[in-house]
Amino acid sequence: MSDLRTLTVVVIEAKDVIACDKGKSSDPYCKLDLVDGKTAKAISGEGFKTKTKKKTLAPVWNETFEFGKKGANLDTKSQPTLVLNMFDSDTFSSEDMGRVTIPLGTIDQSGGTVERWFKLENTDKADNITGEIKLSLTYSAGLLTAMPIDMSAPPMNVTDGDPAGKLNELHILLVRATGIKVMDKNMLSKGGSSDPMMTFHLGGDEKLKSSVKKKSLAPVWEETFKFPVSSSEAVLTCIMDDYDMGSGNDFMGQFSIPLEMLTDRAEKRQWYELEEIDGNTEHDIGSVLLAVKWIHNPELISIVDKPVDYNDPPWDDIKDGDLEKDPNELNIFILKAHNLKIMDKNLLSKGGSTDPMFTMVLGEEKQKTKVIKKNLNPEYFEKFTFGMRSNSGKLKIICDDYDMGSGNDFVGMVEVDLSKVGDRKELRSWYQLGDDDGSIGMDIGHVLVAVRWIFNPERLSPVDQPIDWENPKMEVNDEPDEIPNELNIMLIRAYGLPIMDKNMFSKGGSSDPVVSFKLGSEVIKSTVKKKNLNPEWGESFQLPVKSSEAFLEVLVDDYDMASGNDLIGTFKISLAELTDRAEHRAWHPLGNDPDEVEGAEDRGWEVTADIGHVLLAVKWVHNPERLSPVDIPVDYSNPVFPDIGFVDDVERPPNELVLFLVKAWGLKVMDKNMFSKGGSSDPLVQFTVGDTKVKSTVKKKNLNPEWNETFRFPVKNDKAVVKCLVQDYDMASGNDDMGVFEIPLAGLENREELRIWYHLAFDEDGDGTIDAGADIGSCLIGVKWVHNPDLVSPVDQPIDWEDPPMEVVHVENDKGFPPNQLGVTLIRAYGVKVMDKNMFSKGGSSDPVVTFSLKEAGKISEKKSTVVKKNLNPVWKEHFAWQMEDEKRFTETLVVSMDDYDMASGNDFIGSFEVPLNELSDCVERRSWFTLIGEEEHAEVGSVLLAYKYVHNPEYAPFVEEESEPEPEIPVELTPFEKRMQKCVEGGDGTSLNLSKLQLDAVPEAVNALTSLTAINFRGNLLSVIRDDLFTFTASVSSLNLSMNAFSVVPSSIPQLSYLMRLVLNDNQLSTLPIDLFAMPKLAELYVERNYLRDLPKGISVALNMTKLMLAGNQLTYIPEEVAEMPSLKMFDVRDNPINEGEMNVGVRKIYDSTVLHVSKSSRRGLVSRALTVRKLVEENRERQLRLFAEQEKAAKKQEKAEMLAASKKKR
Repeated sequence: MSDLRTLTVVVIEAKDVIACDKGKSSDPYCKLDLVDGKTAKAISGEGFKTKTKKKTLAPVWNETFEFGKKGANLDTKSQPTLVLNMFDSDTFSSEDMGRVTIPLGTIDQSGGTVERWFKLENTDKADNITGEIKLSLTYSAGLLTAMPIDMSAPPMNVTDGDPAGKLNELHILLVRATGIKVMDKNMLSKGGSSDPMMTFHLGGDEKLKSSVKKKSLAPVWEETFKFPVSSSEAVLTCIMDDYDMGSGNDFMGQFSIPLEMLTDRAEKRQWYELEEIDGNTEHDIGSVLLAVKWIHNPELISIVDKPVDYNDPPWDDIKDGDLEKDPNELNIFILKAHNLKIMDKNLLSKGGSTDPMFTMVLGEEKQKTKVIKKNLNPEYFEKFTFGMRSNSGKLKIICDDYDMGSGNDFVGMVEVDLSKVGDRKELRSWYQLGDDDGSIGMDIGHVLVAVRWIFNPERLSPVDQPIDWENPKMEVNDEPDEIPNELNIMLIRAYGLPIMDKNMFSKGGSSDPVVSFKLGSEVIKSTVKKKNLNPEWGESFQLPVKSSEAFLEVLVDDYDMASGNDLIGTFKISLAELTDRAEHRAWHPLGNDPDEVEGAEDRGWEVTADIGHVLLAVKWVHNPERLSPVDIPVDYSNPVFPDIGFVDDVERPPNELVLFLVKAWGLKVMDKNMFSKGGSSDPLVQFTVGDTKVKSTVKKKNLNPEWNETFRFPVKNDKAVVKCLVQDYDMASGNDDMGVFEIPLAGLENREELRIWYHLAFDEDGDGTIDAGADIGSCLIGVKWVHNPDLVSPVDQPIDWEDPPMEVVHVENDKGFPPNQLGVTLIRAYGVKVMDKNMFSKGGSSDPVVTFSLKEAGKISEKKSTVVKKNLNPVWKEHFAWQMEDEKRFTETLVVSMDDYDMASGNDFIGSFEVPLNELSDCVERRSWFTLIGEEEHAEVGSVLLAYKYVHNPEYAPFVEEESEPEPEIPVELTPFEKRMQKCVEGGDGTSLNLSKLQLDAVPEAVNALTSLTAINFRGNLLSVIRDDLFTFTASVSSLNLSMNAFSVVPSSIPQLSYLMRLVLNDNQLSTLPIDLFAMPKLAELYVERNYLRDLPKGISVALNMTKLMLAGNQLTYIPEEVAEMPSLKMFDVRDNPINEGEMNVGVRKIYDSTVLHVSKSSRRGLVSRALTVRKLVEENRERQLRLFAEQEKAAKKQEKAEMLAASKKKR
């Protein structure tokens, strides 16, 4: 079709190709395919084949092929890859002669022609390839999304009515789209088209739609739309559909624009990438050119935009009973609403009306206004009251359109933040109605509400009275000098519980409350108080507990023997608040969400309404009857730590962890007696380090077992953790968990034994986090981290930098081209995990194969090593290389993954690691051991020795046509500086000056004459200062590059550049940055990478327009909270800094996580699991393809043999 962008490829000729036939010749032909960069699969319909050239090593084709008409989308940002395979044609088979892989994103996208020689590379079946092939590549048009945007084609023609007025109208200009998906495929041929249309909405029901562009994959609309909207919380959602009148529209993609990004009132015109409905951007499915502008339209001003009049009408009839007492009542005044959404549309004419009513919801309590018929601007002036002791919640106000027949229809909703009523003054304001999820979209109405929080003496209850500490009295003995070990609880009474069992034939009802106390896995319950909303108990309970990190969770349920208890409310008490050893007696408000409740308002939990209170007395004491061996100082000599069999060499790093399991005490009863109280357990302990698990012996019927057993683990990583699980052995039904604990390696660096009691805890949620709670047992374990000489491996030996030497070679160039090739040498591995275990004996082996890929390039960049059979210490010495795009050198990451090869069932994942490539631009070889990390966190499953570096390869350098300069009339030998100055003045317009790599130690005064400069490049000189007057003459500079110099402080004259937008200070000796840099009005991009910065200056949030702050490779340990307050910041790079992530502010953490390349520990297991699934599917598909190819080749041979036989018979 005419609107498709195509690629014309001319296969011109080849030279010096490999000879495949006996006569030292070949019969070459080429096969060309477009390959999807994400899936690494050939795009159907986009494959071509040249003619075969007989008996030649320098074939000439001059054949032309056109791609992009039968399935490939060349209008997208992520271009596919052109793969050319050359073969030697034989009668029965074809032999590989080399391959050329060209990522199309690396060639000229403007529509120009690229013609050059490409080196033929080795393939999986041939590793001695020679020769080159000459290709010409030309796009039919430039890539729209890569070209400058014309802000006047078409113009938006929107004027802001008042730049200081309230933003209230959003204007949209839909220009065009490109690279969209084919939705209507051709039935009898490849390819197809779509009928795209765009839909815009701001939430709610109102939507604006564009026209339908029939049969177009590059539609042009140039249509305008507008929405009345005044909330910066609104989000414009833009959806593209393929129009289909019969079966309904099909979704093609969507994107969103938050209005908070448009508050500067400027037109935003840019390409927006379409996303899948789940937000997935992995696949490029098209882009839309859209302009948006948010303005003030004076015609849309209403009563809502005017200041609220507190005297129209005044709220005089409300009195605060006593300002000295805590407020307990929320008063609400619903005054009126404005411009509500039409819900009942007229049948025969435009317009309509609504029958609005408002419902106030606070916790479980609801109250409603009257219904006002057929009115979009109703007036109510109705007052309501709610009992409320805490203002930490929100008042929900819901507007419905009343309908007696079919039920009310939702109009809108608003939530009033009650934290603002703490001053006990009237708060009167217009609130904009939003959707039921709380989001604000286009204007669907406002409601004027006044609220006030006061004290009403009529609402006083026992909760408000002084607490009687003597009735009942808590008589508990304590020994204050000893460690607390028992929590005493007195459940006194409850008040104001909600009705859970409603009466069937009358109003009202009751509840049957029962209280549960939960500490870790231990739970005790009170008696049930039947049909009582204000029950009294006076019951006491005791729980053993020593950890101040534990929480006592209190749950109040409505007892129901038949259907199960119903939760009434809950709260928590932190034992950290009871360390004063005093009795704590208080009324505790119940919350209705056990996942949010923390115990009281001042403990950080939310109470939205009164659903009852519980009067509880608690005291944490020392009970001598609960003393055990755990409470006695540990005796290191009873028993003595076993002999480790060698002398620990403390001068060498530790490599072995030795555990001495001594005994346990106070374990939980797991096997209860059938006919009497009590019982016993059959405990065993399982230790896990990475993938290695070992178990102790089982101690039958013993709650205080002794083992005295030793276990050893090879461990070098100080971040490793020993996970310990105590189980009750059961041969029949399987072991039952009794508790867990962890032993970190921190504290073992002194190489001395550490022997302590580890308290068991319970992983109640199964999420891997240990919950502190009641005492359920303890284990006494001695630990030593030592150096075992028998475990010394090649990983610990000095690296041989010459065995083998790397294959890639760096070639210096005088044109300033950067490195363009990554070379990697896979040398060897050591200590690979056993994957194929022996069936009849211990041990086993593995068949390791290593896969390399570039993270951003994806599947298409994969390269694999050979398989080394049955070897846990394989040696490869194999070389790999990748062509690198300049913009990817600092962001790309090498992903290395090792699998156990298995042809039948598919490869099994062993481990992986990543190598950042952002520090390799010096073209110096790095060679080191890398630790393979398995599926388990910190699981070391082997080590791999790699050599790697960036180099400049002239074969990949861009072709630069040398400019012929006219011979000067008088030969004058110019200095390099004078040549650059001359080029700036004569070759350009005097706006851009490149003085890089001239060894300048001062800026020549001749630069002062270039007063029109907007860009100066001083990169790679010897500058440490800059003349103060330089920027007086060059005040219009907007881009300044001072990287790779000798600056120890930022030149003081830089902040006077009022037009400066981009400043590069990489690779200097800076230790601080002046705050003046961040106050520069137009500075948008600041690069200070690989310096010595230790902190950032205070006040950096003044950088209102800064979009990029690049600080990688410094000494930063802390990121100030002000970073999160920089309004325009989109890219923030602090990689390779010793940052303490635990001290990050939430806002800073959000920016940090979205910019720093890393995989969180918690998601690693999931990623590996998905990778295994995908790898298995790929291997299965590959096997099916091999079988299919074999069957096709067999059929072809059979057909060829039949044809030859027929020809032979015909000759006779």
